[in-house]
Amino acid sequence: MLGNLSIISSGLALSQQRLEASAHNTANLNTRPSAALRVEAGEGAQGGVEGTVVAGEGPSSPVVESVEQIAVTYQVVALKKALQTQSEMVGRLLDLEA
Repeated sequence: MLGNLSIISSGLALSQQRLEASAHNTANLNTRPSAALRVEAGEGAQGGVEGTVVAGEGPSSPVVESVEQIAVTYQVVALKKALQTQSEMVGRLLDLEA
């Protein structure tokens, strides 16, 4: 069960990286030349996910960054729901043991 918390935690860290990269890109939309930053996700050494920030190809656009920020929002909501479910499962397990 603790492994699930590690996966959720790493997912939240990845979401934060994605949001920070998107904020950087949004702040630099009118800066030339400015390559957009992207976060590539991969398997973490101890499970979960790890993100690596890389330079994308060319500049970004407001539409691309808006979609990225909306996607991160949905990812965080899903991780929150997973954390709530994990908490309920642990609570029920403790109730059974009592």
